[in-house]
Amino acid sequence: MLRDVGAIAILLIIGTLGFVLIEHWRFLDALFMTVITLTTVGYGEVRPLTDSGKLFAMFVILAGASTVLYVLGDMVELFVSFNFELRRMKDQISKLSGHYIVCGWGRTGQEVTDHFLVKKIPFVVIEEDPVLARRARDAELLVIEGDATSDDILLQAQIKRAAGVICGLPDDAANTFIVLSAKELNSEVSIVSRAANPGSESKLRRAGAKMVISPYVIAGRRMATAVTQPLVTEFLDVVMHTPDYDLRIDQVKLSASSTLVGKTLKDANIKQQSGAMILAVNQSGKLITNPLPDHVFNGGEDLIALGTEEELKKLAALAGFKK
Repeated sequence: MLRDVGAIAILLIIGTLGFVLIEHWRFLDALFMTVITLTTVGYGEVRPLTDSGKLFAMFVILAGASTVLYVLGDMVELFVSFNFELRRMKDQISKLSGHYIVCGWGRTGQEVTDHFLVKKIPFVVIEEDPVLARRARDAELLVIEGDATSDDILLQAQIKRAAGVICGLPDDAANTFIVLSAKELNSEVSIVSRAANPGSESKLRRAGAKMVISPYVIAGRRMATAVTQPLVTEFLDVVMHTPDYDLRIDQVKLSASSTLVGKTLKDANIKQQSGAMILAVNQSGKLITNPLPDHVFNGGEDLIALGTEEELKKLAALAGFKK
């Protein structure tokens, strides 16, 4: 597109300079003549042309017509390519299942999608701002441009087959509407929402959000910990935010067919078999931190573990799932 604009600008400059030099016209008259010649509007000459001027005008007309055809071809190609890309994206979105819907691609949404990309988790972005939506498409993300509070937009994002929704908009009221709409369309979907104001947390939970995160509260606590317990902060940074470091905290669901089911933590020998360390167990919605050696594993429990990528893969295999 910039190339096309540049070509037209060059023609305007050449035409204007040509009429100034050949016909000795004023700059404005020469520019006006160039414009009406290139656009073929048929206003007629500014003044009678000399033979040299007529030849130059014919050159400008031919060059202008060729350039216009070239520009139109580029525009048609761009339009067709854009429509094809949108159709391809819609087709991919329509096939999504067990995915996550990220509402808002601001700073919060971008951090979420970066994490999903690293973890290879399927997701679709809903963004109302055309500029941000275009940037997300340029980043080769699946994007729906529209208002995430709209039921139609959520349905386009396959909310009925989604595993979760992330409400990352800076407006608490908009996030509350998204939570209500999402829960109405899919009562089983898990929703995590951002809350700009601490007073909005309880409302978002009542609306159906499973978890509400306040960036300001987290930032304040983190800054306080960084001052009083710097080594703890450094450790968490390494584990949670350093892709090059191999240590990870992850959660693994325990399959009913797993060999770990029915065994105690002590007898399961998870550390010896996988190398991963069990930090907590989610049992029927109750989080048991630092489980005791006599804890008996049951199918459907979630294990929160610390280990390398390879160790967590071994744990997932023990749990009955491929990671």
